[in-house]
Amino acid sequence: MTAIQCAPGVELRHLRYFLALFEELHFGRAAARLQMAQPPLSQSIRKLEDALGVRLFHRTSRTVAPTEAGRVFAEHVRPLLANFEAAVADTKHSGGTTSELRIGCVPDVPIERLLSFLDLMRAAYPGVQTQVMQLMPREQVSRLQDGTLEYGIFHYAEDHEGIDLVPLFAGEQLAAFLPKNHRLAVKDVLGPDDLEEEDLAIFSRANDPALHDRILATVGEAGYRFRSVREAGCVTARDVMLAVASGLGVALRPFSFKDASDAGSLVSRRSISPPMEMPETVIAWASNAPRNLRMITESVRAVADVLRQTGPADR
Repeated sequence: MTAIQCAPGVELRHLRYFLALFEELHFGRAAARLQMAQPPLSQSIRKLEDALGVRLFHRTSRTVAPTEAGRVFAEHVRPLLANFEAAVADTKHSGGTTSELRIGCVPDVPIERLLSFLDLMRAAYPGVQTQVMQLMPREQVSRLQDGTLEYGIFHYAEDHEGIDLVPLFAGEQLAAFLPKNHRLAVKDVLGPDDLEEEDLAIFSRANDPALHDRILATVGEAGYRFRSVREAGCVTARDVMLAVASGLGVALRPFSFKDASDAGSLVSRRSISPPMEMPETVIAWASNAPRNLRMITESVRAVADVLRQTGPADR
């Protein structure tokens, strides 16, 4: 089969590889997301840079960062791929088939929860393949609305026009994450009095304003006060662990974060009292989804009902 050519020497797959690396800023995570080995990914990025005649990323042994050319290229590549995926989806839908479900999921949903949902969906529709992409809620909603995602999984913080949703998982218990040598690490349980002189490290409000505000409101309602709130790019479990370990502040994040990150050994996790929970996790879809997705959506509703009642660990 002839590869689709986007420009001389550039294939469509190179654009997918570029965008994955641009979003992850880590070759290992991007390769895992693309379900490929790291060396071929590195080779493809170099081939893309050679074909374009510009450097798209600054690389060191520890970091990957986009160049200005890389940021400009990403602005064009993202809608290009979205439009291509929409064209493919519309073509499939017009033929009345759905062979693959594209599912967005926020990075901090525990993998065992996600797998429990996917296992039940595969049991209901063994012939349908699933492609899961780590996306922030805003992008999920946008893709649901333009038809380039079938379903989205994120923490409920607000309603969205043209989007239906149902609860999928109960909110996960929050824990306090501290640097290993922090003065509070000697305590097993932390309360408001322990934390009032600490800085709270939280993800940037720009990533998800509604969820950011809801979490801060929950913290305040539970009686916790902090010296200051410091925003950072804390999206994945690894982001949180590294931000806390570097001294940004104390983080209040889902209990599973420490176990989900290879950087978890850098921090201490402590229970908090009074306890707090994340907002519930929901699964969403476009209200005007194609007719051929309606039966699958009924199964999604049923699966969500099972998981909400039993919990993923109790199946």
